Amino acid sequence: MEFAAPAWDPNRVKDINKLEMVQRRAARFAKSDYHRTTSVSILMVDLGWRTLSDRRKDARLSLFGKAVCGKVAISVDKLKQPTKVTRSSDGSTFTAITTHTDAYKFSFFLSTVCDWNSLAPHSWLKLIPTYSC
Repeated sequence: MEFAAPAWDPNRVKDINKLEMVQRRAARFAKSDYHRTTSVSILMVDLGWRTLSDRRKDARLSLFGKAVCGKVAISVDKLKQPTKVTRSSDGSTFTAITTHTDAYKFSFFLSTVCDWNSLAPHSWLKLIPTYSC
């Protein structure tokens, strides 16, 4: 599940809930606590586990950062970068692509570019600690 996280990141609530349910069951298993009165959220905090959606987002951003640095065979050359630098954008931001269909709206590049642009300038470097551009 972790390996495919950057490529397959569900956008429907029912799919997200199904995946999160797997992790919640795993938390009960890891703590050997199957009581109905036990809060699974507290078990996950005790284990230090973040939600799967947060981990998938980090995996997407990490893969995109590696693509920006040219460390993986994913081309980001066709994504447009802004022509001028402003307070809200620096040289590492990309122009958001607009679309009207869900097939493209929730694809890897479109959803990752939105998340990428919302990062603080150069904070993406900490997402890929083993690589430097």
